[in-house]
Amino acid sequence: MQQVVNETAFINHERGQTQIKNNNKNVFSLTKQIGNWLMLVPVSLFISCLMISYSFAEYFSMAQQIAAHIGTMVFPALFKIGYVVRCIGQHGLGLRV
Repeated sequence: MQQVVNETAFINHERGQTQIKNNNKNVFSLTKQIGNWLMLVPVSLFISCLMISYSFAEYFSMAQQIAAHIGTMVFPALFKIGYVVRCIGQHGLGLRV
């Protein structure tokens, strides 16, 4: 009787561990996706800011050009944060960083 109880407890423990691993995998997968988006969006906004600041400056007001110049400093920082978040997701999934 005691052996059956121990085996049942072991099986329940293993099921719980498997569920925790699956939840962690989902969390790290989501983290990786968020990191990917945090890298993609700031790059496109950075390129837009460069175009506004330099190539097409005559078509934009001074306030818009100032905002674009500030964006050229802010968006690369967001890209770096996205890269770190992506690396955390990769590491959590056991993939090469």
